[in-house]
Amino acid sequence: MRINSIILLIYFLLTGIIFAQNNHLSNQINCDTAHFHFEDYIDSMNYYETQMGAKKNLSTNDERLKLAFYVALNRYPELYHTRITLKHKPISSTMQAQPSPDFLFKRKSKRAYRIFVNNNPNLTGINYEELSFNGLVGWIGHEFAHLIDYNSMNNRALLSFIGGYLFDKRTMRRTERNADRETIKRGLGIQLLDGVAFFEKNNKVSKKYRRRKQKNYLSEAEIIVDIERNCH
Repeated sequence: MRINSIILLIYFLLTGIIFAQNNHLSNQINCDTAHFHFEDYIDSMNYYETQMGAKKNLSTNDERLKLAFYVALNRYPELYHTRITLKHKPISSTMQAQPSPDFLFKRKSKRAYRIFVNNNPNLTGINYEELSFNGLVGWIGHEFAHLIDYNSMNNRALLSFIGGYLFDKRTMRRTERNADRETIKRGLGIQLLDGVAFFEKNNKVSKKYRRRKQKNYLSEAEIIVDIERNCH
C-alpha cells in the first residue's frame, strides 16, 4: 500500500508539472483560448460521425484518435464530404497527409486523401499516444490544413508540388509553416501549441526529427504571436 501511494504521488507530481508548463504557455497569450478535453467530447462521437463521417474511413481502434480527428475536422467544413482515410503506418514523422496514389487519374472533386499516424515510436522517438487530447487535435488540424492546400490544386499542380516538397527544402519549410498558420486561423492555435510544447520537452525525440521540426515548422514563440494576431 505504501509503495502504491508513493507511485501515485510521483504520478500526480509529474502530471502537475506538465500541466503547469503548458498552462504557463497559455498564460503568455493575450487572447481567449479554449482547451479540448476528451471527456468533454466523447458523448458527441455519434453526432460527429453522423454529420461528418460520410466518406471517412478511420482504420483505427483508438477512440481517442478518432474523436480528435472529428473535433479537428469540425474546424474544416470544406472537408466534410472529402474522402479521407486515417490509418496507422510506420513513418518518419508523427503524422503525414497525402493524396491517394491514383489522384492523377481522377477529377479533383473525386480525389481521396490519406492521413497516416506513426505507430512505431522508435522511428521518431515520439509516441502520439502520449500527446494530450488537446495537442492531438492540434496536430491533426495541421494535417487537415495540408488537405485544404492540396484541394486548391489541379492534378498537374499537385504533382509538381509533391516533387518540390520532396526535393526542395524551401518548399518543405514554406508548406509546413503555412499549414501551421492555417491551423491557427482555424482556431486551433492553442492546440497546435500544446503539441509543439510536448515535442520540445520530450527528450526521447530523435535528433534528426527534432532538427527537421525546428527548421521547418513554427516555433512556440511564433505560434503565440500568430494566435494573438488571429485573435477575435
